[in-house]
Amino acid sequence: MDPISSLGEVDEKVMKLLASDAVTNFSFQGMKRSLKLHQEKLSRSLNRLVATGLVWRADGGYAITKKGMRMVGSSAPGAQPVVVATSFLPHDVDAYAAPAALKGRWFNGARWLGSSPSNLGTDLKWVSDDGETQIRVSIRERMLDVSLASVW
Repeated sequence: MDPISSLGEVDEKVMKLLASDAVTNFSFQGMKRSLKLHQEKLSRSLNRLVATGLVWRADGGYAITKKGMRMVGSSAPGAQPVVVATSFLPHDVDAYAAPAALKGRWFNGARWLGSSPSNLGTDLKWVSDDGETQIRVSIRERMLDVSLASVW
């Protein structure tokens, strides 16, 4: 029996989303939108998962623990992002200050999901209003990449 299937349906969905990018701190509202869950169901699930040590409350959101990753194993969704745009940052934009200015912001059709450090920079993530698509903006030195991935 797959260990993750021993969780309830909502807990399993939350774990799979968090495991889809184990270094990201996912915001509550972003998870609610991505998973299409009522806030009370999500809150109860997160409280259970934190209490069991599978998830931890991080600055700006929630992340999966090593124990949680061991439980999920290879059952996490694996949609590969597709890079849709690459650009140099304008010279007057500070590559280190830009992620802080964008964190938590909403854009037309895209709601804040979370962020994670990456090699040489930061990955910022949003989810589409319908919860179907993740938008990732990777800022590394003077480069910016925008990629899209299906959530499920």
